[in-house]
Amino acid sequence: MTEESQFAYQAPIISHWRNEGQFTLPGVVYKGETGAYRLFEKMTEPMTQEQLSELYETEKQRGNPIPTDAPLIWAIAYAGYNLKDENPEVAKRLRAFLRNGLRRFPNTLTRIIYNPKEEDSIVHNHGTSDEYSIEKAVVGPDVFIINIPDKKVLESLLGTEDVTRINNVSRWINSTNFSLWRLNSKSGKTDEGVAGFVADDYRLDLYCDRDPLSEYPAFRVLRVD
Repeated sequence: MTEESQFAYQAPIISHWRNEGQFTLPGVVYKGETGAYRLFEKMTEPMTQEQLSELYETEKQRGNPIPTDAPLIWAIAYAGYNLKDENPEVAKRLRAFLRNGLRRFPNTLTRIIYNPKEEDSIVHNHGTSDEYSIEKAVVGPDVFIINIPDKKVLESLLGTEDVTRINNVSRWINSTNFSLWRLNSKSGKTDEGVAGFVADDYRLDLYCDRDPLSEYPAFRVLRVD
């Protein structure tokens, strides 16, 4: 492991993103690959998902930090949880940043297309050159995931179906269990919702039916290995 990819925090120096406050997290598993990522303390301005997609493409071409889909930011949070004993001071700061960021109800680049008859489509990195889709039934009850009847949907949305692991991360960040909000039944037409996070003193949710026109900030990351 190089010094650049060790678990660390860099305090902000000047306005350029390279000198923003940022966390470096090795061991992030995303789409079957393990890599090191930087998570930046400055989130995007509140934006719709379409605007986030445009920002993603612009910043990607420049080699700048980009907004994330739901599995990537959760993979980064899980990596932080795993590293918490390696550098407790950095972990404490990371935990506080994630807690505060999630309480801003961040948008992600994940969209759910609720199809009237076929299986639903989970579209990650929606509207970008890195878009990919998973066909999976998402419709179901709103539930704390400890009681979820269809935990395999969590794999498609967050990259893991391990309920214990998800709740451990949720309790570390927000001191609450994790829950899933989604469309509860088919409407007879195609419905689309953005996957965004909602956190308060009672729960941390992945809300999978957010209005695509809703404007919320998003986390910004950059792969560095």
